Amino acid sequence: MVREKTEDREIATTARQFMGGWRFIVGLIAVCYVLFHLYTGYAGPFPNLRQRAVHVGFALILTFLVLPPFVRKRGGRWESIFLAMDLGAAAMAVWCCVYIIVKYHWIMEHPAESTPFQLFLGSVAILLALEAGRRSIGILFPILTLFFLVYAYLGPYLPDIPLIGEAVAPWGHRGFSIPYIIQIMFLSDQGLWGFVTGISATIVAMFIIFGAFILFTGGGETFIDLAVWSTGRFFGGAAKVAVVASGFFGMISGSAVANVATTGTFTIPMMKRLRYGKEFAGAVEATASSGGQITPPIMGAGAFIMAEILEISYLEVALCAAIPAFLYYLGCFSAIHFESIKRNLGRVPPSEIKPLREIIKPSRSVPLFAPIFILLGFLVRGYTPETSAFWAMVAALVLYTFTTFDISEIGMRWRRILKGMEDAGRSMIKVVPLLVCANIIISLINITGIGVKLSEFILAVAGENDFLALIMAALVTLILGMGLPTTAAYLLAAAVIAPSLKMMGFEPIAIHMFIFYYAILSAITPPVCAAVYVGAGIAQSDWVKTAWISMRLALVEYMIPFIFIYNTSLLFLGSGERIFTSFITATIGVWMIGCAAMGYLAGPMNIFMRLAILIGSTMCITPGLKSDAAGLGILALVYAYQRVQARKAPRPPGQTTAQ
Repeated sequence: MVREKTEDREIATTARQFMGGWRFIVGLIAVCYVLFHLYTGYAGPFPNLRQRAVHVGFALILTFLVLPPFVRKRGGRWESIFLAMDLGAAAMAVWCCVYIIVKYHWIMEHPAESTPFQLFLGSVAILLALEAGRRSIGILFPILTLFFLVYAYLGPYLPDIPLIGEAVAPWGHRGFSIPYIIQIMFLSDQGLWGFVTGISATIVAMFIIFGAFILFTGGGETFIDLAVWSTGRFFGGAAKVAVVASGFFGMISGSAVANVATTGTFTIPMMKRLRYGKEFAGAVEATASSGGQITPPIMGAGAFIMAEILEISYLEVALCAAIPAFLYYLGCFSAIHFESIKRNLGRVPPSEIKPLREIIKPSRSVPLFAPIFILLGFLVRGYTPETSAFWAMVAALVLYTFTTFDISEIGMRWRRILKGMEDAGRSMIKVVPLLVCANIIISLINITGIGVKLSEFILAVAGENDFLALIMAALVTLILGMGLPTTAAYLLAAAVIAPSLKMMGFEPIAIHMFIFYYAILSAITPPVCAAVYVGAGIAQSDWVKTAWISMRLALVEYMIPFIFIYNTSLLFLGSGERIFTSFITATIGVWMIGCAAMGYLAGPMNIFMRLAILIGSTMCITPGLKSDAAGLGILALVYAYQRVQARKAPRPPGQTTAQ
């Protein structure tokens, strides 16, 4: 009845592939999941707990049916036993979620009451959420969730911990009883059904579905063809294709690992075929793909949560992210460009570059770009993100279906649409258990006050040194992200770090963008670097070497958050003139950092030239016309010196000038 296979690199276990009637049932559940969100995207969401309970219920059912409890392949009787257990877990999940739906009004009217039966259901719901999280994202995050649950109970027994000098950190608190903790987690709009779950049940779900719609209607292939056409003919063309394709794909996927797994299957073999080196190929794809989560118009799930936390529109978050996203990909592109020239990396063969007229012909370009413009148009007019995504998907379906008049072709496209809806429903299990567990942690951080304590700790260590506080914030976020998905790392870091940085006078949106940026960079930062693992797996390379090359290529990206948190005009805050001048000088500065990192300008640079260019880039990034002029002057001097030296040096026979 069931056989197992590897379904997706982003899911932490081996997925079941059902056959026959079971396959139809699982597919029907996934399609119904998508249809529920399409309906609420059109008609508006149900009352908060009901909307969230339906959303979580579908996700738990699919998680327990699709993902077996253990990675190791087992057959025969064990497989049947595990499936029976998972059917029971799915049934319990339905029971818990249906109870919330039915008892919604009672829960709202009796916020501080609970019965033994409700506490039993609450305990079951928490355990199911932890187990679903373990299956979909690995063991670490559920263990962290369990740690905070235990911390909420053991608060009165925790000692004070010395900080600096005579200062101490009172990590303890008054403590909460087990019934109270379960009640908060299950019978309130916190815990399992809190605001993060609410964002997942509305905005995040709709944009996951929208991204799937764009891809299964042919958008992914068009993006890759455009990337090959635009960059393939230059030095390092295959590596630059990875950057451009990942940027395009990242606009609609919002996931670093999914981005690597999708575009990497095309770009990495191409780079290996052109003898770029397998570690370099995997590193390029991992670095390029990670930026998709900060690339408008869709970005990653953390961006929607950021908008909710800051109580601003998602469009404002997307606007603030535009220049940092451009700088991310510029830094990546410049590093690859200079490395490609230095190593004389080859171009994509002309036979593999499709003509532009074929790529942008109406049957391919209109179904891809029209929905994106419709999405942006609705957002600009003030519609909610989920409503905007609904009408963009309607446009995508209509355009995809009726760009042909062949009846058999239309039928085939509708079958593909249904398969895409099934895949979109299944893809929810990568996100929903994560966000539910994150919501539990955030609720416990709020009720125990540990967020305030951690903020006080950061302030005590950093003192009045803003830069040191930012260094600590970056390190904490990277450490969290090494074991957690990007969204979870951002949520936890924002909960414990953002308050202290806000007290230091930084702009709230800049703080959250800073944290989100480093949460993204954790995907390529060893020792736990999910995007690198996938890229190395496709390239069949040593993941350690791949990770270090990724960090070298991304050296510029590690500096960019410090640039925009000190110069908030790069987040579109301030006058138009200052935004424009900051954008131009930051662009030049980031390009210079890539040049210094790779050690090439008009030719190879020694250590002194690289330091000079790095100093010049810092001057360009620093606001002020004098510093900008000085930085550009250093760049011009180094370039002129290299050109003069190149003319004096004898040219080897057959050598040509790099273009």
